[in-house]
Amino acid sequence: MKDWLPRIVIIGLMLIVIGVPFAFRPDKPAIASGDDQNVLVIITPHNEQIRHEFARGFNAYRKANDKPAVRFDWRSSGGTSDLRKQVLSELTKAIRDNGRDARLSYDLFFGGGDYDHGRLAGSITVGHRGESISLSASVSAKVPEELFNKVFPKPTIGGQPLYEENKKWVGVALSSFGIVFNREYLKMINVDEPRTWSDLANEKYAKTVALADPGHSGSISQTYNVILQRMGWNEGWSTLRRVFANSRYFAARSSQVPVDVSNGEAAAGMCIDFYGRFQSGAIGGDRVGYVDPIRTDASGKAVAMTGITADPISVMRGAPHEKLAHEFVTWLLSQEAQVLWQAKKGSPNGTEKFELRRLPIRPDVYVEKHRKHWVDSDVDPYGIATPIRPGTPSYFRYIAPIAHSVAIDVHEELVEAWAAIRRTPKDHPNHAEMLELFDAMPQTITLTWPDEDLAKNWKAILGDAGHVRHDEAAKALKDFTGSIKSRWKDENQKLNDRLEWTLFFRENYRKIIELSRS
Repeated sequence: MKDWLPRIVIIGLMLIVIGVPFAFRPDKPAIASGDDQNVLVIITPHNEQIRHEFARGFNAYRKANDKPAVRFDWRSSGGTSDLRKQVLSELTKAIRDNGRDARLSYDLFFGGGDYDHGRLAGSITVGHRGESISLSASVSAKVPEELFNKVFPKPTIGGQPLYEENKKWVGVALSSFGIVFNREYLKMINVDEPRTWSDLANEKYAKTVALADPGHSGSISQTYNVILQRMGWNEGWSTLRRVFANSRYFAARSSQVPVDVSNGEAAAGMCIDFYGRFQSGAIGGDRVGYVDPIRTDASGKAVAMTGITADPISVMRGAPHEKLAHEFVTWLLSQEAQVLWQAKKGSPNGTEKFELRRLPIRPDVYVEKHRKHWVDSDVDPYGIATPIRPGTPSYFRYIAPIAHSVAIDVHEELVEAWAAIRRTPKDHPNHAEMLELFDAMPQTITLTWPDEDLAKNWKAILGDAGHVRHDEAAKALKDFTGSIKSRWKDENQKLNDRLEWTLFFRENYRKIIELSRS
């Protein structure tokens, strides 16, 4: 018996450890009707504040229309890009298992950028019992035509789409991209408040910039994409590399950036607009600021350097609660829901706990009737949206691999090389070579214009759709991105490229450090 006593004690303790979580687990949230159909399973990168206010708002709408409350089952385990990959992985398996009857376990994908939602709307081809089957993760949203036309009198803003042509995604809010900064920290490092992207390349920002990893975050990928589209491929990467060299880290989630800036962990950082505005409001006072970057042209006019894009929602293939999913999308496009994006807490028809500080997508809510209850009453996205130069491609899909090779995977070497350049006098015999090495790109991702005129004047040429060389300039960019896209049809080639580029940049950074010592 004595021999068994220790074993009995151990087994008893194990049962207690296993049983405690079950004994104290929270009750499943009640569904008012007792009907399991009154559930929405939503995969989202949105923060808790957005989830709370729109769940509350939708249930208030349901109650006013004598409908039972809905239990929201939010699934949020990463940035938009991570969540999109998760959905497509599930769809791939579902097609392999069930062919054309493939279904997803989510009702909606709520939030993120149009690129990731575009990937959900695009078909993926998977084999099933000897047949190749092509399906998309999202299906057309069933929005009443009259409402749709009121919400989207025009299909674009600043040349950017507000919805997918078959309504496989529809925008429900607008996003811009900018810089969040800590005024107290800026005073400490003796630097002015940032106004445009290149300000963060200032050497005074060394090791004080907070950034996110574009491999995980769709919003930061779009931020970097906007920089490249506005500045151009070569100049954009040159600026980004200096900002990367000033960075403290690359967070997995872009929502960490404004929090760390407000806490004094960083002086400034890049983020989507509502993260910056929300954090500024949450902190209160005048400590944290946010700016949509601009530049001043030759005439002294301020020109937007950000982009304004749709923040979409998509209905998932085989949604378990399909009818309710379409109802939620329709409600999100109503004026009642749209004003929640900007309404002051406690204002008439406003939010309950949080001020979201986002841009509604409906142009007809930007009127005094609603604005007088808004936090940012002077915002006017439809008035300030500046089109990207016609013919400029999106660089979104190429950003994460290149950013990893340029900076994220070799961050220590990058920071050391940048420090070596900063401490080397400009009249040093090696200084010019060091800068050349710092900005060099592998041949496969070096944009070379056909002649000196295009290389020097491409911005003006591309910005004028009627210019005699406009189509030639646009074709040069299309051919350049097309060559990378073609190479990456082979996944192994993509991996090989990334490895070769990483070695290229690491070697250049090491050469810079050596040159600074000679």
